[in-house]
Amino acid sequence: MTNEATIAPEHEATVWQPEIDLSRRLVLAAILKSNPIPFAYRLNYLANFYVGPLIKNIEKSFKMTRPEWIVLFCLRQRSGLNAQQISNVTGRPKTSISAAVKQLHRKRLISRSTDTKDGRRRVLQITEAGQRIYARILESFIERESAMTACLTRSERAVFMQLMNKMIDHSGQWAQPY
Repeated sequence: MTNEATIAPEHEATVWQPEIDLSRRLVLAAILKSNPIPFAYRLNYLANFYVGPLIKNIEKSFKMTRPEWIVLFCLRQRSGLNAQQISNVTGRPKTSISAAVKQLHRKRLISRSTDTKDGRRRVLQITEAGQRIYARILESFIERESAMTACLTRSERAVFMQLMNKMIDHSGQWAQPY
């Protein structure tokens, strides 16, 4: 029996096709069955297959690391944050965020300035060049999210969002920066 995934055209060979990969689906089903961490494993599974290919593309196409993207993303949502705040709201290690800030500043994708209220604090802003790269990268994240949630109805997406927001609202009880 021929595995169709191995005879697909080269440009399609990098696209995972779950309906073809029966062995992979069976292994995944075995892992999911009676899993001692059913929610966490599923969340991690979805997150890995969401972000992994996107980060690989960012690294190749934009010479940017995942922490650098995280910093750009956070600053696009709220300018004037510092590295410590970004680390706190993303759950990413302080060292990787600090290194990303240095790289982005070196690449002139962000700027740093002294906080007018606290002279010890350095606040960050995304530059015009950073805005342009952010916009180009964001398109692929939006497309990927759309593809992942396409199997859900509008109502299911709303419920899923409500449930995730509820977990996030209560994350102060379990989420600790590291």
